[in-house]
Amino acid sequence: MSTDYSPAVNLMARQMESREQLRARSKDKAGDLIDSHQLAFSAVTSMIDRFSGKRFTKQPKAVEGRMSLSAQFIQGIDLCDVAISEGLYSQAAALLKQELETLAAIDEFENGRRRDGRTPNIGNGIMRGLGPIYGDLNNVAHVSRHDLAVQLVTVQQGENCAPTLIPQLNEGIARFLYGNHVYFIVELTRQVARIFEEIFDEGLSEEETKWTSMAMMILLKEKVIDLPPETKERYPHLDFAKYA
Repeated sequence: MSTDYSPAVNLMARQMESREQLRARSKDKAGDLIDSHQLAFSAVTSMIDRFSGKRFTKQPKAVEGRMSLSAQFIQGIDLCDVAISEGLYSQAAALLKQELETLAAIDEFENGRRRDGRTPNIGNGIMRGLGPIYGDLNNVAHVSRHDLAVQLVTVQQGENCAPTLIPQLNEGIARFLYGNHVYFIVELTRQVARIFEEIFDEGLSEEETKWTSMAMMILLKEKVIDLPPETKERYPHLDFAKYA
């Protein structure tokens, strides 16, 4: 079959065109959340760049595990951003679940609880309290709730209502996913800082700390995250009541 007339190629072309348009609309509606993403991502990238020229000696297995998981997380940031902004919400939620599990695994390595072959326990350690968010992500990723499945793929035009193969914008789901994606990057930044503090006795710079704080303040102002009390304790410098 000639690919010039392949139905698969034609569908993929339509999907790519729609995703490109959807990305522009998503970025426009995201507003300040775009800034929060850049601030959070810049903080961890800046910190890694500062230490990249230093000599790294052989590290214990737990430190190596934390470093490799951090690198995997960072490699997937752009892919997750694309999935959210281009309307691939089920796929984005699966990636966010992986981000959250990666954060939990890093914490398990740090505290001597990591066991090979086991899914990280979200209910323990630094990620405790985020179980409800993990459950929400699971619902979107596995479309286990009929109402969510319908929202993700159904288009209604007049009396016609049917699933579509072309991604559609859902602003509410996009904001939920994007807000938590940025929050997970902030949490990764904190974990990477602790790695460098152990190795070099130095972590976030004053500017990088400012960037992470600004990212969190935007998330709170936009009301796209709802942190449990035990998580709020990690940000004593933020006035949570102001954004309630």
